[in-house]
Order: sequence, then C-alpha cells, then structure tokens
Amino acid sequence: MGLAIVTRIPSLSEAQIAAGALRSAGIAAEVFDANFGRMEAPVIESLGGYRIMAPEQEVADARNVLSLLRANPGLGEPDEVAPWTASLRDARRERSRGMRWVASLLLGAPMLIWVVRMLLSR
Repeated sequence: MGLAIVTRIPSLSEAQIAAGALRSAGIAAEVFDANFGRMEAPVIESLGGYRIMAPEQEVADARNVLSLLRANPGLGEPDEVAPWTASLRDARRERSRGMRWVASLLLGAPMLIWVVRMLLSR
C-alpha cells in the first residue's frame, strides 16, 4: 500500500484545508512538503505546489471529493481550473496594492513633515 499524488495546491493553508476535507471524507490524506514550503515558498510554487498524498486505492475517491469541493458555489470554479490559482493571484495583487500604500505613507511622511515645518516657519 503506497501513496500517490492526488493533486498539487500552491498555498499551504489551502492544501491543509483540502487535506482536512479529504480526511473528513474518510480518506487518509496528508500534505507533503509543508516544512520545506514554509522556508522556500517560491520553490514550492514553481514546482506546482504542495503535494496532497493519499493511499493509491483511494486516489480516485480523493479526486472526486476535491472536485465536489471545487463545485461548491463558494468556490465557483469549473473542475478544469483550480479555484486556488485565481485566489492566489488576487491575494498577491491585494498584497502588492497594500504595500504600495504603506510605502507611499512611509516615504511621503518626511515630505509632509517638511512642508508643514516650512509653512509654520513663515
């Protein structure tokens, strides 16, 4: 009884959620590469994501459970497209937008202080 790859998921938290869903369905699923991925997330993402592994005889059932999970209206993506890829892209976009605001505030604060001091010294 060996293990086989059910799927790969780019986000560790979503991989753990998928493995938990499989476990709740009675499938002995595990997330592989989690420890390495915590330190080297870009490497794991370039390799396709964290491996969800299950016993060989349960792989078909596991894929069926995940396809039902993807078909959930909360996820709203077809079976051919993983729901986590779009959300990962959106999360990166939101994070970069937030970082631009933080950088603008931090880098703009000295200029604002200088302008206020110039106005008060008149």
